Amino acid sequence: MNAGTTNAGTTRPGPVDRVLRTVENAAAAVGLTGVVVTVALIVIDVALRYLVGAPLSWSVGFVGDYALVGLFFLGLSYTVREGAHVRIDLVHKRLGPAGRRMLAVTGSALTAVFLALVGYGGLLLTAGALRHGDVPLAGASELSWPVWTSAVLVPIGAGLAVLRSLHTLVHDLRGPEPAAPATPFTPAAEEIA
Repeated sequence: MNAGTTNAGTTRPGPVDRVLRTVENAAAAVGLTGVVVTVALIVIDVALRYLVGAPLSWSVGFVGDYALVGLFFLGLSYTVREGAHVRIDLVHKRLGPAGRRMLAVTGSALTAVFLALVGYGGLLLTAGALRHGDVPLAGASELSWPVWTSAVLVPIGAGLAVLRSLHTLVHDLRGPEPAAPATPFTPAAEEIA
């Protein structure tokens, strides 16, 4: 059983969800360090460039190849879990419980398939880069770390997001009817006219 009910009637996470949440939170925390590192490197790079005339030659490569890729892919599963992705709920709000459930199940299944394809592509990229010993071309980047060290962030993040999407799919199939998503501001039809 994945989730239980407390005496108050609220749902508590089951063991699978707790483990998945722990891994997601850790991955998101690592990904978020990409923001802090990016800001710090930009400030240091600009200061060194204009004060000393010697910028950090490797910072652009690090930010582009590691910090931003990690931020996006390592935070992907957390974003799926929290429902923080872009969602168009025009139709969803107008459907009944059965229609909302059907959309939720379809959305979770399609998300899992899409993310599995992204993860598979990232896995192929990582394996190819590792097998061939790919490194950036001389002069193309001052950061000549092996390409697989940044490419591996794609299958890790996408794989974790696939697990979250499948967990959501199972929850949608078993759980209560999905509620209409809350919107912070929805003008009434009378106010628009």
